[in-house]
Amino acid sequence: MVPGDLGTKGGIRTDVNGRALRDDGSIIDGLYAAGNVSAPVMGHTYPGPGGTIGPAMTFGYLAALHIADQAGKR
Repeated sequence: MVPGDLGTKGGIRTDVNGRALRDDGSIIDGLYAAGNVSAPVMGHTYPGPGGTIGPAMTFGYLAALHIADQAGKR
């Protein structure tokens, strides 16, 4: 961890479904990340307060859809 002032300075990389990726780009089965625990879509910058709320909601939703699809619930 490193100190920051509102956003993240990196985080877990994910694919378009919010699945967590290893350093080599392979998927970590069963692990999803969204919001401030995942790598920010804006890179290593933070545009301002609330800048991570939209991506958190979007990628959380995409992850939920993917999980439902995998479970045959959608």
